[in-house]
Amino acid sequence: MRDSASQKNLQTQTSDSFRLFLSGGLSGAVSRTLTSPLERIKLLYQVQAIAQATTPSAPLVYSTILQTAHKIYREEGVRAFWRGNGTNVIRIFPYSAVQFSTNDACKRIMASKDGQLHVSQRLLAGACAGMSATLVTHPLDVVRLRLSLPHAGYTGIANAFVTITRHEGAGALFKGLRPALIGMAPYAALNFASYDLLKRSIFGADARTLTVQNLGLGAASGLLAASVCFPLDTVRRQMQMRTCMYQGQADAMACIWRSEGLKGFYRGWAANALKVIPQNSIRFAAYEALRSFLNV
Repeated sequence: MRDSASQKNLQTQTSDSFRLFLSGGLSGAVSRTLTSPLERIKLLYQVQAIAQATTPSAPLVYSTILQTAHKIYREEGVRAFWRGNGTNVIRIFPYSAVQFSTNDACKRIMASKDGQLHVSQRLLAGACAGMSATLVTHPLDVVRLRLSLPHAGYTGIANAFVTITRHEGAGALFKGLRPALIGMAPYAALNFASYDLLKRSIFGADARTLTVQNLGLGAASGLLAASVCFPLDTVRRQMQMRTCMYQGQADAMACIWRSEGLKGFYRGWAANALKVIPQNSIRFAAYEALRSFLNV
């Protein structure tokens, strides 16, 4: 009887873990697809700083969000706003799935017998979730960035992987991994912890929140985390580029500060903020809705 009960409990836990994984992956894919145009605009803002660093007198190609959107539409058409989104979805499904499921697993492990968690434990769970997801999906992130650029020269995801590996070595797929891990740890920690804490403080520990409330909570937590960690994201993007001339994260930060000052770290912040608000809102709201639908 005891063995049967243990086996049934293990099957239930496995089923719940799979459904949490699926909920996280689907919520990430939906939110990223809907906000893909703003993601592309943000990337173009960030990487043009490299060209300016090599040629300081070069004019800004992308100056405002509307000008950038108009330029993309005029030169490349509507479909260009979703360039690289196939890679995005392939990457974001495991990324979001690993992130959400790891965060939930870490919270279960660290919680006291009555289910309580300290703020530090929530932050640690979020940091572990962010770094785990980043480590698993970083090569896809590099390919996604390359495919998002104009005149990238790749015919697709597989071609990009093969071309990068052949001409730059397999290590090129892990360019920027260290700053990615360093940047994602505080971002995910702040994002998940602030979402949980805002939810508990506003609605109570055991309250069931509505979708519109989860949208608001996701927007607030995402904007806070993205604003604090945006400089590290800028460094990571620039280090992933084929033309990267930095010797490391510290060198990249020093060069950006020397050539552009503080504003260089926040290039594309407005586009990123406009992207993060709906993206994080949809992601958390979809995750909560899918968890409820799948009866986790």
